[in-house]
Amino acid sequence: MNTQTRKELLTLFRGWEILFYMIGWFIVNYLFFYVASKNPLVSVCVGIVGALFFFFVFSYKNLRLKTYQFQLNELLKYVTNMSFYLKTGENVLHALENVKETLHTSIQKDVEKSIQGMRNDAVLQTGHFGKYDFPTLNQFHQNLVIKYEHGGDPGELFSRIQKNMITELKKRDELYRKRKAFAFSVYMLLGMVMSIELMLRFVVPELWDMFLSFEFASMAVLLMAHLFAFLNLFFLQKKTVDISVRY
Repeated sequence: MNTQTRKELLTLFRGWEILFYMIGWFIVNYLFFYVASKNPLVSVCVGIVGALFFFFVFSYKNLRLKTYQFQLNELLKYVTNMSFYLKTGENVLHALENVKETLHTSIQKDVEKSIQGMRNDAVLQTGHFGKYDFPTLNQFHQNLVIKYEHGGDPGELFSRIQKNMITELKKRDELYRKRKAFAFSVYMLLGMVMSIELMLRFVVPELWDMFLSFEFASMAVLLMAHLFAFLNLFFLQKKTVDISVRY
């Protein structure tokens, strides 16, 4: 785990929440594999791997996406309020100072960096906003630098960008809804496939016990089935949480 991921985890989760999710995912994975395999040792290993997998691939990434979507909406508020203050005749520094108080603390920190850069060096620094991967926000800051250094009509500089930002957020929401709906369908199908082993375990227990009597072969088959499921879930989740708009 790299430093950035560790920092994000501590920002998104409290320590007890991480423990709660880990225990919950371990129990689910352990019970599922134990019921199918009747092998407690292998089930513990699958439980540990499954807990780590589902926490980092689902719990962590889903919350990170939810936080990112909230930040994008806060950035839209930032651009909207900045445009308003600039249109009323405020200069860029005063507009940033006024807008900062209307934003969430996570965005306030970035705005404060820009304010300090203007106060200390008389330079408008906006490069740190690049971490949000928000193309129309980058366009806004390019025009904001023009406004700060050369002046200009705020309406001409920012009105179209503000509309483009709203359009971009709508596209991101639509993309996420489509991918989430597709992912749900695949989850249901994958769940049905994985439930076959449990169904066989209870419907034809004698045949299943015979299958488990070949200990090495049966464990290999069950582990391969779980590996197949994990790989499919990983790539599907990776696609689902990617809501970046390509230009």
